[in-house]
Amino acid sequence: MAVLPDGRAVLPVRAFSELQLMAVQKGKDPAPLVNTTEETAAPIAACGSREVAFMMGPEPHESIAFAEPATGRVVRTIAPGKGPVDSISCSPDGKTVYFSARGVIWSIPSSGSSGEAQRIRPGDGVVADPDGRRLIVQVQSSFQLHRFSVPLDGGPEREIPADSSFPVAPLPPSPNALRADCRLLAPLLLHDSWFNPPAFIDIATGHITRIPSDNLSDYQSIGWTPDGQVMALKIGLRATIWKFQPIPLAKEP
Repeated sequence: MAVLPDGRAVLPVRAFSELQLMAVQKGKDPAPLVNTTEETAAPIAACGSREVAFMMGPEPHESIAFAEPATGRVVRTIAPGKGPVDSISCSPDGKTVYFSARGVIWSIPSSGSSGEAQRIRPGDGVVADPDGRRLIVQVQSSFQLHRFSVPLDGGPEREIPADSSFPVAPLPPSPNALRADCRLLAPLLLHDSWFNPPAFIDIATGHITRIPSDNLSDYQSIGWTPDGQVMALKIGLRATIWKFQPIPLAKEP
């Protein structure tokens, strides 16, 4: 899930055999994000104030498309040629796209006209700082999840301390997961619960704070809205209890 500058959420919905990105808004029916007959899919991220970056075409998703959410028009596509894209984020001005592919974080101009993608570091997920100062890179190593703060000015990177009291679920980060006050949203992986509750991580200290929520849902994707609220893709539990009683068999004549 991604949150657009106008507050709408965008998420992939499977219609028949194809994925399609849908824009969701309170009080309105979901609507296709772009006007195209091609498959559109996640990962997806707002790119500046006027565009959104996403995957277009059938699997493997290697081509990044850019569209104007206001009109639904696809304006261009770029093919970095680094493999299937697993995570995507954009600089605040929308001029640079950061993405992960085959376990590496790359950057490429969103215009697609300034050369090939540049390697940043190993990683499986990436979130750009809304102030344009750093990237948060997520790395899944064996059974451990690591996060790094990577300055974009060439300074030394720093691993974000892990809070052992609240293990974090190994899910791809939302492109809207990081706020300017250094709070990173993430779902948890608790030892005493089947579900993934939401929380935020202080990237300076690694301290994790749970966000009050129901205890019967998975929060798969969590992002900040433009007005500082939290929006989440929640998968709830629905169940029905049935009671069956045996019917006596009819006696044979």
